[in-house]
Amino acid sequence: MKTILVAEDRDASRELICISLTAAGYSVIEARDGKEAIDRAFEVQADLVILDLYMPHTDGFGVLSRLRAEDSYRDIPIIALTASAMAGDRERAISSGFSDYISKPVNMGFLRREVERLLGPKLQ
Repeated sequence: MKTILVAEDRDASRELICISLTAAGYSVIEARDGKEAIDRAFEVQADLVILDLYMPHTDGFGVLSRLRAEDSYRDIPIIALTASAMAGDRERAISSGFSDYISKPVNMGFLRREVERLLGPKLQ
């Protein structure tokens, strides 16, 4: 089973994403802020990471930078998630090293399709 780390500071959003991904057959690890996301990422090797760009303690760009500095996360897909989608945000996220960019509110069907596109077929 593939493991996804979901870092989102809004409880309701994080819960919805986690429920949707769990129902789709993934193992999900939750983090409430950037510091917790970094800690969790090094406790359990995730196959994919979903990061809210604007979280307390360390924002998504800071978490991305820390993860990409490690060999174990250099090639892992990392998705940027944000509610403040402005012109140029997608390009900035992708050029910073994110694998994909999804704006909120998140369409769960779209999110699951993007996760599957990045991870490939699920291994049961």
